[in-house]
This record gives sequence, structure tokens and C-alpha cells, in this order.
Amino acid sequence: MTRFRPASVAAAAVALVATACGDATAPVPSRVLVTPASALAGIVGTTVQFSAQVQDARGAAIPGAEVVWSSTRAGVATVSATGLATVAGPGTTAIRATHEAVSGAASLVVELRPAAMSKVAGDSLSARILSVVPEDPAVRVVDAGGTPIPGVAVGFQIADGGGTVSPRQALTNAQGEASARWTLGEAPGVQRLQAVSGNFRAEFVATATANLVVVDSRLPRARVGVPYREALEARYAEGPVEWFLSGGALPRGLVLETIGVVSGKAVEEGESTFVVSVRDSAGSQASGEVRLLRCGAPLQLAPGATASDRSVATGGCPPFLPAGDAGSLYRVAVVRPSFATNLTYLPVAVTVRESGDEASSATPGPTAAGESRRFRQAAELRPGLAEAVRTADATSRLHERLLAQARELRRRLGRDALLPDLGAGRTADRGAARTQRTTPPGRISIRPYDSERADEQCQHPAPNSAPALLLDYNAHLAIYQDSTQRSTDPVETAAARQVLDYYEAYGAETIAEYFGGVSDVDDNGRVNVVVSPVVGDGVAAFVWSGDMTAQDRCPWSNEMELVYFNSGTFHALSSAPDARHYQALSTMVHEVKHVSSLYKRWRGSGFHPSWIEEGGAEIAAEVSSRKALEATGGVAVGATFTRDSYPPRSGSITSPENYGVLVRLARMSLSYGGGPNSLTTNPGDHHTYYGTSWHFHRFLGDAYGGAAQKAEARLFAELNDSLAPPGTRGIEQVTGTRMAVLLEEYATAMLFNGAGAPSPLRAFQTYDFRSATYDLFRPESRARPDGLYPWPVTGPSPWAFADAAREQELAPAGIAFFDFQSDGAGHGIEVEATVSGAASSVRVLVGRIR
Repeated sequence: MTRFRPASVAAAAVALVATACGDATAPVPSRVLVTPASALAGIVGTTVQFSAQVQDARGAAIPGAEVVWSSTRAGVATVSATGLATVAGPGTTAIRATHEAVSGAASLVVELRPAAMSKVAGDSLSARILSVVPEDPAVRVVDAGGTPIPGVAVGFQIADGGGTVSPRQALTNAQGEASARWTLGEAPGVQRLQAVSGNFRAEFVATATANLVVVDSRLPRARVGVPYREALEARYAEGPVEWFLSGGALPRGLVLETIGVVSGKAVEEGESTFVVSVRDSAGSQASGEVRLLRCGAPLQLAPGATASDRSVATGGCPPFLPAGDAGSLYRVAVVRPSFATNLTYLPVAVTVRESGDEASSATPGPTAAGESRRFRQAAELRPGLAEAVRTADATSRLHERLLAQARELRRRLGRDALLPDLGAGRTADRGAARTQRTTPPGRISIRPYDSERADEQCQHPAPNSAPALLLDYNAHLAIYQDSTQRSTDPVETAAARQVLDYYEAYGAETIAEYFGGVSDVDDNGRVNVVVSPVVGDGVAAFVWSGDMTAQDRCPWSNEMELVYFNSGTFHALSSAPDARHYQALSTMVHEVKHVSSLYKRWRGSGFHPSWIEEGGAEIAAEVSSRKALEATGGVAVGATFTRDSYPPRSGSITSPENYGVLVRLARMSLSYGGGPNSLTTNPGDHHTYYGTSWHFHRFLGDAYGGAAQKAEARLFAELNDSLAPPGTRGIEQVTGTRMAVLLEEYATAMLFNGAGAPSPLRAFQTYDFRSATYDLFRPESRARPDGLYPWPVTGPSPWAFADAAREQELAPAGIAFFDFQSDGAGHGIEVEATVSGAASSVRVLVGRIR
């Protein structure tokens, strides 16, 4: 053991004198201080000097104390008896000094920095074209002292001549070396490969010789029962060639002709590998291994039948649509089974390959040839709907922000911040009777929600109160208007009465049946509605969940069930005929649904994501409209809504009763007719996911709730209930079906709705969407989306059974439809959807229309 002895006679003398004077207590070592505390080195062999001082508890140095030096990782650095560390390799080590029972350490980090890269193998070689060079190209990376450095990334790339290299990036090993396998390209002559690491480059050269060679190793897919004829290819042959099987066996039903053609009919599925050889007239011979995938027979679907890629695309076999008779029509849905709420586009390549001896006489549509479009041109709605949809979309975006704020409030304030529901257990009849005897106050004070201070919600100071004046009321609602706004922009009492009457006749019943009614934290039996300037231009209405919390927890709260409304939405009820619309009627039901669900979900297991929360609110608006139609002699609730359900087409197609249906249909049409769509997120500025989320919830009501039998209310009430898990787990619990299955069933229902084919087991029952959406757009222009519901990517006319390609972007829970019609020629087509070469990220559904 080597000890360090400070040579200080004077210090020793001082210690003896101190002892002689009566201080007989020796200092007690408390710690060892090593300096420097950390050091960095970058070259093997370099040294770093460390020093140590033994100190007592007061931090005073103890003279004469001896230390022992050590390194925790000798492979990184060693240390001498004097504290001199010598770098040995990359990594981190602790340089430790020990005195008796105490010790201290410093950190030494060694990061070797590349100083040079050189070739060590695989250069100046010769090999046949399309073959692997006999030695893998390799490089070595070293530091300034010539020491190999492991873990350095080296990229390999083809510089000239084609070919392939694998891997394209490798890390240097313990010897500082990285290599890659180089397969030459087809071009005879000099070919080049580069290795790159940081600023260092190395070039490898190989000479490709043009000997006889078999080109392809994989033949196109074969189909069981479909005539197959594909030619093998040889290059650089002299004169005629002869092919023969030299290893393995061809699949049953197929033969290799001497001219190099694999022909026949496969009789069973599977994948085969066999070796073929070719000989030219000069006597040269080459061999190659061939792989052939044999897929199942073409789909045999009757009209109304479906197949999914789970059954037809196993092992890399996409759906194969048989040519059959001329006029056979198929619809294909490409589905992205993701319910993420963040927008990420997934580029999907849809490729159509024709199979047959005769080329199709028809040609694919103009969008087939490799075109990629994110959005189609936005369709132009009728004027009476266009403004309502713009307002609804702006309102939707505000609602999404408000729901995010509600989640944050619940997290910050806790579940118990909500006021108790004083109306719990009260029957609807007794509550209505009591409120009919109680006149609401003619004036109330409201702390108006301030969107510009949204980050301060429920924090001091609260917004200043503003007086609001009573316009009218009934047993369910009391409508007020901000007093200042009322002096300059008064809402007509008749408009308020129209909203009250609509809600009393159709909305209250919908909210009670479908969503379990509303809370009553202020014990007045009503929901207060305030027409206020805080509702910005272009926004219809909103609910802020903080209004139902206690003021001692949230000073901003109004401690009541409160809906904010825009005055323009009321004015539209009595505007001139060309500007009149009825959005306020069903919007009131939509907003009261939020009053119901925001309270229940806060109190319960947490909020649904926005697309589920709003999908349910859109159901509330639509159902109230359907009830209004039935009550006024229109199409009955549960019956199928079609084009004939509108007023006579000689005039406007809108009415106060059907407006809630038309707005939902219009938003759905824009979502699916305008390009990439999503149930969960907004793909673009010209439409929102509200149309698709309503459409999906309408499917749940029809297919799982028994809407045709007027039995769907229970399903939506269970989903809205505080005990239902939030998000997709709640939908799965209520329906008893996994979301991936629901999405496929939903897409299948869309495949056939209004198409004239038999309906699937889970189908839309209360709407013929193809018919119902026909008149929503301006009839005098070509503004209707391409084609009709479900607005296939292929446009108004199906694509023919011919080669085509299309890149389509899918958002989460998005669907793209394609129509194909056979002219009876050839054998059929394969329809393959791939994402960067992998089909697992999307699902493909095929339906036979006729």
C-alpha cells in the first residue's frame, strides 16, 4: 500500500508544542476533499492530477493524514499513489481517496472524440451484378491517439450504380469498427458506396461484372383457382436461353416452362421457395432462388355481404375482387382503428392491380393516377344551413377549450367542489308543478365568464357582476338578457318564447329520458339562460362547469345551472325569410345536455373526451328535432328519415321542427364529403369532428340502442351516467363491444346505407343518409361533394377494374371509401392498402353492393 506523507517538520513541531501545552486531543478525521471534483478527458493515455485533503468536522485540514488512491473502473482510468489518473478508455469512473474509515471521490468522465476514420475491409472488389460483394465494407474510427472508439454511428449509403446496403447505419464495436452488407446494382462497371460519420467520409469501390444473372427473387402473388402466368427474367444472356428447375418444387398446379414462364392455377394457399436456373447459348448458367406467395381464391360475396382483411389479407394477401358479371359493384372502406384525440395524419397508399388475360375496356377515374389530396373543395350548403354550420363549428371549438378547462378545474378543486344536487330524488312532475307556482326573479346578477382570463378561472379576483333582466320563463328554463346589451340589442320576447315552447315540448323530455335530467344546485327547478355579450360573434352558446361549484371554492361561480347564449341566435328566429334560421331551438337542448353531463361527469368518474361529450349533445339536439317532426305530422321518431321527410322541395327544405336534424346532417356531410375525416379530432379548418361524432353516436343508438323501436334512450343515459367509465371504456361497457369492432361495424353500416343492398346486422335504421343529404347543398351549382353518401374517394363514378394508385391520408378513427365496378373482363383486381409497406396500421373492409 502506497502512502502519501507530507514532508513538513514545522507542522510536526507545532503539533508537539500543542501537546506540550496541554491539548492532548488528536483531531478526528471527518471527510476527505478530493480536487478537482470532476474532470473530463478525451484521449487515451492522457493524465489528470488529483489531490486530497483530510479534514476534521470543522473543515480544518489534518496535517500528516495519509490517503490511499483508487479508481472504481480501471478500464476507464488508473490512478497512481500520488493521485495522477491515466486515461485507459471511454466511460465514467470515480477517483477515490481513503483515509482510515473516511473517503472522498471525484468524477472522471472519458469521452473519446473521433479524430479519424479509415477503411479496413471491403474495398476495390469485384462481383457479379445484383450479388453481394465478397467482403463487407468496414471502417474503423479512432481518437487522436489512435485508440479505437466503440459506439460511434456510421452511415452507409449507395453513391453510384444502384444496389442496396444493409444496415444503413451501424455502431462501431469494441474494436471501433462498423460494417455493412453491399449488394451491387444492375449496372455493369464501377459502383460506389460511402461510409459517413460526422465530418469523416470513406468511399468503397466495386466492379460489377455483367455475367448471366437471374433478376427477380419474388414473383407476383398467385390466387387459388385464378389462371397464373408470370415470366422470370434473366439479363446479359447470349442468344436464346433455357430455364429449368434446379432446386425445390413448384406449388401444385403450377409449372415452369422452358421459356421462363411460371404458369397454371394454384390449388392451395401458402408460400413456396424454389431454385430456378437459366442457360444461354454460350453455355453460361445462372441460378436464383424464387419465392411465390399463393393467396386464397377471389372473394365470393353476395350483394349485402362483407369481408374484412382479418379474413382475406392474412399473410400479405389483400382482398381480391372477382370480375364476375359486368356491373358488379363493390365498396371498399379503409379504416384507421385509432381513437387518439391528437391529430396525426397517416399516409396510406391504396394500390389496385388488375389480373386477367384481357385488359379492361374502362378507365379509372381522373383521381386514380397517384394523386394525393388532403382536402377536397368544400361543398357549398344552402344559405339557411351554411351560417348555422359556421356558427356551430365556431361554437364547437370553444366547447373543446371549455371542456379542457373543466378537467383542470376538477383536478384542482376536487370532486367535492360541486354544490349538492338539491333536486335529486324529486320527480319531474312535482318539480314542474312547483316551478310553475314560483316566478323567477325579474333581475339577477351574473359573474360573466371571461374567456380572456380563462387561465385565472376560479382564482381571485372574480369578474365583476353584471345585472340581467328576465325575458320569459317556463317550468324548465328562465331566459335573461344582460341589462346593458338589452338597451342596445334587445332580444324579442317572442323569440325567447319560441325557444321556451320548443324546449318544453321536445327538449325537456329528451334530456330526462336520454341523459337522466339535470342537477338543481340552486333549488329553483330551472336552468337559467343568459343572453350576454360575453358570447363572442359567431358562437351560439356555451356552458361553463365552474358555475355549479361553491363560491368558497371558486369565486367565479354563479352557483346555478347556467347557459350563456348569443343574441344573434335568438334574432335569427324572427329575421327576414332569407336570413331566418332556427338554430337556437335545438342548440338549447344541446347546451342543457352539457349542463346535465358536466355535473354528472364531474361528480363521477371523470369527463368524457370532447368527441364523446359533444357527440351525445348532438344526439340531444337531433332527437328533440325528431320529436318535433313527429308531433307536427312529420316523419315519426324511429322511422327512416329520407329526402321525402323534408317540406315540399318547391320552397325551403327547412322548418323550425327539422332544423336540428338538418344541421347535424350538414355537418356530417361536410366531414365525410370534404376529405380526411375523424371521429375524435379536427382534420381541417372547413369542418369539425362534430358531424362524424354525431354520426357515430347515431349508429350506436340505431345498432345497439334500438332506435327504431324508440328504445335508445337507455343507452345514452347509461353513457352519460356518472358511473360510466370515461372515454371509450364507457362506450365499450354500455355496448358490450370493443371499440375496434364498433368502428368496423360502423364503417360497414356506412358501406351499405342507402345503397340498395341488404343491410348488415348492425346498421343504421333511422336514416337513409344517401337520400337525406341529397338536398342539403346548393342545387344550382356543382357544389355537392363528389358523389353521394358516403362520398367515396373515387368520386361520383366508380373506378373500373384496372390498375390504379392513390395516396390517401387518414386521421385517427378516419375512414376512406372506394367504389369499384367491373365490366366483366379479366379475372378481377387486388385492392391493397399499405402504410410504409405495413398493412397492420389500417383495416380494409369490402362490401358487395350489387
